[in-house]
Amino acid sequence: QSYICCVKMTYFNRAWRPRRLAKCCLVLALLLPVASLDTPRSTTSNLPAISEAPAITTGGDGAKDPMNELLHWAIEHSDPEKLKELMQQYKDRNLTLKDLHGQELIDAFFKTEADVMVEQIAVISDWQNASMEEGVLEAALEELEENLHQIDNAGNLHRMGGMVPLLELGLGRERSEEIRSSALHALGVAVQNNAPVQKELASLDGLKRLANHLQRCEGNGDSKSPEDASPQFCGKLLFTISGLVKNEADLQAEADTLGIIDWMLDVGARHPSLAVARKALALVETVLAQNSMPESMNRLPMHRAALASVLLGRVRGAVPGDFDIDLSEKALALISRLLSRRPMLFAASFQQELSEAVKSALEACHANIGDDEICRNLAGLASEADRILSAQHISDDEL
Repeated sequence: QSYICCVKMTYFNRAWRPRRLAKCCLVLALLLPVASLDTPRSTTSNLPAISEAPAITTGGDGAKDPMNELLHWAIEHSDPEKLKELMQQYKDRNLTLKDLHGQELIDAFFKTEADVMVEQIAVISDWQNASMEEGVLEAALEELEENLHQIDNAGNLHRMGGMVPLLELGLGRERSEEIRSSALHALGVAVQNNAPVQKELASLDGLKRLANHLQRCEGNGDSKSPEDASPQFCGKLLFTISGLVKNEADLQAEADTLGIIDWMLDVGARHPSLAVARKALALVETVLAQNSMPESMNRLPMHRAALASVLLGRVRGAVPGDFDIDLSEKALALISRLLSRRPMLFAASFQQELSEAVKSALEACHANIGDDEICRNLAGLASEADRILSAQHISDDEL
């Protein structure tokens, strides 16, 4: 039964929660012993063919519920008479579902996501307990994070007492960086496109507390200093900050005042971790798209040469073999956004330098990726920046 349940799980996408899968497993565990199969079920070779699995669709109109589909499959392949006989055997032997399948599976069948969140928050809240193993804490964080993808569950996080321990755990020093990174990631998931949760985290002075840890991400990634954070931690830190300020003008203004935008351009954009650099460029581009003129824009001309150098490097790849298509796209998108706000931001030579960087990027794109559509998208982003730069040379008489 366990084997069949594991096989059936492969038909579900990641949107399915383990608890829902456990419910289906319980249904299968009850019905498969009396399944009407052509051959005995004593070996795994006699299991139902993969082709017999239920057709499952997700999303869109007319989407089917995978749990119902699996239930229907189990019922259609069961024998009512054998089921009746089996139930009588259980009754004669005084067996319960708990005896047969264990309390954990029974709990999974009846507990709600809210019940699960309360349990996991209780575990996470005890994170300072030295006797708690890292594995227990990591499992609680993973299950809580899964539930936080659901916007209503995220909305209940603070009311259930989970936001404060996540923030304190993520920014503390007592646990491993893997655990702290997971805590920040869960917090970042909760605030994604969720204004009430963003405000709740902000009310805890969350943005300032998160920003204070950016200085730990200024090392080269190889430092052994306990003050320097790993790229994994820094990536989750930026993920959480980005989710917190997105679509919130007041928080974006606070981020600018705290120097977060300056840090993203001065430090984050040149970070040795490409994942951190991508997040830094994307965060600045998002803020500029949603906030017409943050104060940090007034400071850009003072270090435009350094900014141009790092952005051009990210477009073409800082060193040979270091090309990253996503990072190149984000650098071009940010260049266009900066130019749309300050057309004369860069030196007169920047257009030619950008053209050469784009040429190198396109060559690397075709050589390393070989997808014409992706490379055309990159060329399209470059054309937008070039169009803005070319407009600088049009005289008033030509307009």
